[in-house]
Amino acid sequence: MDLGFVTHAVHANSRLVYLSSSLFSDGHSLQITGPPRPAVYPPGPGWIYVIVDGVPSVGFQVMVGTGNGPPVDDTAWDKCVRFFRFLSALLKLIDSLLRMTVVDQYEASKTKGKKKVNTE
Repeated sequence: MDLGFVTHAVHANSRLVYLSSSLFSDGHSLQITGPPRPAVYPPGPGWIYVIVDGVPSVGFQVMVGTGNGPPVDDTAWDKCVRFFRFLSALLKLIDSLLRMTVVDQYEASKTKGKKKVNTE
């Protein structure tokens, strides 16, 4: 399970992953196989619990992988940034066009020169 927040009881990124394990012949060592891929449990800190006959152990903090996030695809990131810049410019253009409509000009003219009345 992922580390939680200090101020919240439930972490939005919490996930429960059952791992396969085997007990060594000495009876004191346990081998645990980690998550099969980062989509199941991403690299980073987490907690591991051993459950025997339905009774969980005390949790132990572990580091899955190196703790580093997956590599970033810079080309995809640049496309995303360009798209949001385009979207922002488009929304500004639409806003300016809407402000020039007859209805908006009429609404603006009705409030011109009028003082706001405080009704509280």
